[in-house]
Amino acid sequence: MRRRSMVAIGVALAAAAGLVATAVVAFPSGPLGRVAAGPHQLPVTLEGSVFGMCMPDLTRLNSEMEAARPPGVAPEPGAEFLAFSTSGSGGSFTATVEAPGFWRIDASRTGVALASEHGTSDRSDAPPITPAALAIARHLYACLSPYRFVDETTSLASSSQLVRWYKYDTTVLWSCLAAHGLDVGDPPSREDFSDPFRAQSVDPFRDVKVSRRTLPHLLAAVQNCPLRPAYLR
Repeated sequence: MRRRSMVAIGVALAAAAGLVATAVVAFPSGPLGRVAAGPHQLPVTLEGSVFGMCMPDLTRLNSEMEAARPPGVAPEPGAEFLAFSTSGSGGSFTATVEAPGFWRIDASRTGVALASEHGTSDRSDAPPITPAALAIARHLYACLSPYRFVDETTSLASSSQLVRWYKYDTTVLWSCLAAHGLDVGDPPSREDFSDPFRAQSVDPFRDVKVSRRTLPHLLAAVQNCPLRPAYLR
C-alpha cells in the first residue's frame, strides 16, 4: 500500500508560465520511527532538510514539459504541478515523481517504472513525461536511499528520566555536537524538561542547515553523539 503524508519542503517557480512543481515528501512509519532505506541513521527532524538537499534544480524539467506540451492545449486545473515523494523502507524504498491523476515514475533498487493513473482513457491535457522527470526520480532515489530517519523521542518519560535527559543534553550532547563543528546554539534549560511533552521540543538540530558540504560532519556527529544513548532509553 502506498503511504503519503504532506510535508512541505518547498516550492519551485517554473520558468514556463503557469507551471509549478511542488516538492512533497512522505516518509513511512516504521518500528523506530519514519524510515528511509540505508545504513546512515539520522534524526527524524532532519528528513525534510535532507530531502531539500537532494532535490535538484527543476529548470530543465519545467522547460522540457512546457516544450513538449501540444500547441493550444492548456492543462486542466490541478494538472499544472508535480509531486515528489518517497515511500517504503529498506529494499522497498521508492522515490516518485508524479503528475497526480495522470502518471507516476517510481525509482527503486530494481530500476525505474512508469505507471498510468488514469487507466486507458485519452488525456491529452496530461503533463508530458520528459527525460528530466526520469532523471529526477533516479537522482532522488540515489540521494535519499543511503539514509534512515529515526524518531527516538517518547512521551512516556518519567520525572527521573527527564532529569537524566537534561543532564545528558547539557553536559554531553550539546558539547559533543559542537565539537564536530555543528552550530546547535545554547543548550536547553531545566525548564525545557519540566514535563515529557515539553521535552519533545528540545532539538539540537532545529537550526542545523544540511548541505553536501556539511553532511559528512553531520553524519559523524550523529554517530558519535547519540541523541539518546542506550542507558537513557
